[in-house]
Amino acid sequence: MKPSTKPFPPVLSIRNIFFAALLLPLGQVVAGEAKPADASGAMIEREFRQLLELDDKVHDDVDEWIRSNAKLAAKQVGVDPASLDLQVRNRLSEVGAAYAAFLNRHSGHVRARLAYGSYFSDINEIDKAMAQWKKALELAPNNPVAWNNIGKAYGKQGRIAEAFRHFGKAAELAPKEALYYRNLATLIFSYPDDAARYYLIDRSQIVPKSLELFKKARALDPKNFTLATDAALAQLGTQPFEAKAALAAWNDALAIAPSPVEAEGVRIHLARIHAHLGQADAARALLAKVHETQYAELKAGILRKLEPPPAKP
Repeated sequence: MKPSTKPFPPVLSIRNIFFAALLLPLGQVVAGEAKPADASGAMIEREFRQLLELDDKVHDDVDEWIRSNAKLAAKQVGVDPASLDLQVRNRLSEVGAAYAAFLNRHSGHVRARLAYGSYFSDINEIDKAMAQWKKALELAPNNPVAWNNIGKAYGKQGRIAEAFRHFGKAAELAPKEALYYRNLATLIFSYPDDAARYYLIDRSQIVPKSLELFKKARALDPKNFTLATDAALAQLGTQPFEAKAALAAWNDALAIAPSPVEAEGVRIHLARIHAHLGQADAARALLAKVHETQYAELKAGILRKLEPPPAKP
């Protein structure tokens, strides 16, 4: 089998999954804050933590409702989607009311503003989320979480230049936080034309710039599997295609795959690269270890490409 001379075609664009998980986990935000110095501050912190516990509990309840209804729907006895949506919104509104009440008493509480913004973001009310995050930024201009979250919102709104600026500022303020480099790297990779205009560089420099940021993120968080796969996906965008680096990136991800399912997904990517290089035996060896039904179609497609062309009559 001859190697392909075409650019390597990524199976999944990072852009398709970009805005799913760009907020810093709230637990990290809370853990990184200084402890209050006085008794009244300690009481406020206890109240805030109770608020976070309520938020977590409600989201756990909602997740369970959705999972349970999916199982019932498979048996055609599930709740009507509109009714479930109303039930979910009513339950979540309890959290929103609790945040509003807390901030009415403690309007300068930065982490509560950030959390309230995340609450609105979760229910796709981006303008309200932005209002809370911008208020947090007014209260704490050097808070990287606020800069990051506003950057995410700008990205959702299509204001990519502002997203670049905010993600970049977050990384500048917290140079030891991998998430901010990852977010900026992903945004640059996902919007190459916008990135070239914003950074005043040639489009050919975009993927290398993205990869350098992914490298920084991985150095800070080397055991993060999703970060490793994002970096490996970006490696597929090199032109000309850097196959050796791509194989190394996916093998790095394979080494830290948290489950057999994720490992099989990585093997699909590795097999595609080997097939692209004309290395049929290596591709087949990887595919022989892929058994999950969710990968069956991709596996079959690669195997078809490995078959020799029919002999000419």
